[in-house]
This record gives sequence, structure tokens and C-alpha cells, in this order.
Amino acid sequence: MQKIQLLFKTIFRRNKTKQVNGEGKMLYLESIRGLAALSVVWAHILATYIPAAMVGPGYNVAGRGTAFSSLFYGFPFGFTEAGHFAVVLFFTLSGFVLSFKYFKTHNITELQKQAAKRYFRLAIPVFATVMVSWVLISNGAFSHTAKIVEITGSPEAGRIFNFAPTLWSALYDATIGVLVNGSTQYNPVLWTMPVEFIGSFVLFGFLTLVGGLKYRWIFYIASVVLLNHSYYTCFILGAVLADIATNTKLIERVREKVSVVYVYTMLLVVTLMASFPYPDRGADGQRFQTIPFPGVDAGTSYVLWHFIAAFFLLGIILVRKEIQSILSSKVLVFIGGLSFSLYLTHYLVLHSLGDTVFVHLSHNLGLGLAASIAAILVVVVTAVVSIIWKKYVDDMSVRVSRSMARILLQSRS
Repeated sequence: MQKIQLLFKTIFRRNKTKQVNGEGKMLYLESIRGLAALSVVWAHILATYIPAAMVGPGYNVAGRGTAFSSLFYGFPFGFTEAGHFAVVLFFTLSGFVLSFKYFKTHNITELQKQAAKRYFRLAIPVFATVMVSWVLISNGAFSHTAKIVEITGSPEAGRIFNFAPTLWSALYDATIGVLVNGSTQYNPVLWTMPVEFIGSFVLFGFLTLVGGLKYRWIFYIASVVLLNHSYYTCFILGAVLADIATNTKLIERVREKVSVVYVYTMLLVVTLMASFPYPDRGADGQRFQTIPFPGVDAGTSYVLWHFIAAFFLLGIILVRKEIQSILSSKVLVFIGGLSFSLYLTHYLVLHSLGDTVFVHLSHNLGLGLAASIAAILVVVVTAVVSIIWKKYVDDMSVRVSRSMARILLQSRS
């Protein structure tokens, strides 16, 4: 027992001195990305093999009426598979990270550097994942996905990979289609990439215009109101947090004045808001009823609740140093470093290897055991693939984007 406790303490030991790496990255923010990526992976596994945990009681799908699906659809454990909330958190984190150095230095050059890097940072991984998907589809790797619909009734599985792949369409999507036109046929998770790409430049333009103004807070409020439930709102909210963290004493005052009980109560409230699922209406008209957001249609209320939850979750983490310390543990930072790779590759592993294993096992072992084995294989293989992907694709995109930024900015000067 003592050895187990020692192992746990070693893995998750708090690093009180190193919460920022050599490149100036706040390690605990990396960990948040990693945990959010795992949440997305878990959400897609459930949506495929136990869809009732994702779509709720309105669909006649596998897992309907079970205790498991009841626990994970909404309260109390919906936050663990809140894929939409995780994506909102990604966008808010991007707004924070992309604007943090600018607010720290008040140098417009920081925004120009980020803008010069952005296309190449996103385009190279997008190109790679689309081309890998094209190879997999062309060789029948996703042939068992149609069987998933028959076995589990998964609505998501019924919507994907229903097209004839061509090299031309793959090259178009890999270079233009995804980032410009939002094409997701080769990898549905790529719907977030145009939001990341365009949202980044919305943020850069916004900060260039008003970031240095004394009364920029008025523009923050106006932009959030005007953007409404657009995902670009998340980038502005992230910038607001970065501005607060670098140019005000608000975080220190909250840390000193507000009781830890109130902070952790707020964390619980945030967790509940993050648990609001997509209120999809099924065949019998039932759906999970979120708390309506004032003046907003009930079907889109969950989006705004997730915006608020992401904003306050990051705020709480910025306030509580003990949370930062836990998130700076080596294992969580390691997972955070793989977050982009995990996000881009897990869907391909899930619907190639995972679906094949699940279909072959479900007839003899039952849905529950087959889903468990398939899920474990998907997680393990995705982790291995992500490590390789990070080294040869993700890290390369970082190097190329930095080099191209230097070239572009030098030619401009």
C-alpha cells in the first residue's frame, strides 16, 4: 500500500517551482488542453458504442434506459464526456494564450508573430490528417462503421464517411477545404479548425484596434454581446482573462479576499454547467432540458452556459495556485503536450481499429464487454499514434511556422 501511495505521489507530485517551461508556456494550461482532449476522445467513444450516454433518452439506441447512460447523460458525470464543452475550452484557451504575450509587453509585434505563424501551425497537421484519412478510407479501413449503426444505432456513426474518396478531393480539403470552407468529410473533428483559424485572426484584428485603448473593456462587452453564441466569443473571453491576468490586480485580490469555500463552490457550479449536453431531440421528442438562458432559444442555451463555464473554469485555475500545481504534474503536462495529436488522430483510430474490434466481439461477448475492450484498445493505440504524430507532424508544424513567421516578418520590414 505504501508503495502504491509513493508511486501516486511521484507521478502527480506538485511542482512548486516549475509551472512555466523554457519557452514561457504555462504548464498547467497545457494540462488543461490534455484533459479536454481526453474528454473529446471519451465522448466520441460513447457516441459510437453506447450512444444513449450522449444523445439521451430520445433515441432508441444502445444503452437506452441503463444506469450507465443515465449517469453520463447530463448530471452527475456528464462533464467527463462533455465534448462540446471541451472544444469551447480549447477556443477560450486559444484566446488566452494568443493574447497573453501581447498584454504582457503591449507590443503589437507579438500579435504579428502569432498571425504569421497561425496558418502553418494549423495547416500542416490538417494536411497530414486528411491525407492519412484518405489512405484509410481508400483501403476500406472504415468499412465496419456502417455495421456500428446496425448494432448500436449510433446517429454519429451514421453520418460519417458516407462518400467516395478521391485524391483530388483529399488534396483540396487538406489545403483549402478544411480551413477555408469547413469541410469535415475526411475527419469530422476538423470542424474546429476553421473556427481556430478565423477566430485567431478575429482576435488579432480586434486587439490591434482596441487592445491598447484605456476603455477597451467597453469593446469587450460590446463584442461579446454582438457575437452572441458564435464560437468567436470564446476567443474574446480568453483575451479578457489574459488582460485581467497581466494588467490588473483582480486575480490577486480574489485570491486574498475570497474564501476558498466560495471558489470551490463556484468550481462545482462550473462543473454542472459543463455537464449540460447537446439537447438533441430524438424520435419521441424527448431531450435533456437545460436551464434556459435568458432570452435565448432552449436549443442553444447550452452553448452559452458552456461559454460561461469555460471562462470561469480558467479564471478559477488562474486564482488557485494549488490547482495550478496539480495540473503542472509531469504526467498531465505530458498528456497536454499530446493534446493536439490526440484530438486529430483519435477519430481515425476509433472508426478503423475500434469499430473493427467492436463489430467482431459484440456478437459473442455482448455490447458492454465489446465496447470496453474496443475503448481500451482505441485509447492505447491513439496514445501511441499521438506520440509518433507529435514528433513527426505536430512538432514539425511548430518549427515550420516559426521559420515562416521569421521570413514573413523580415520581408515585411
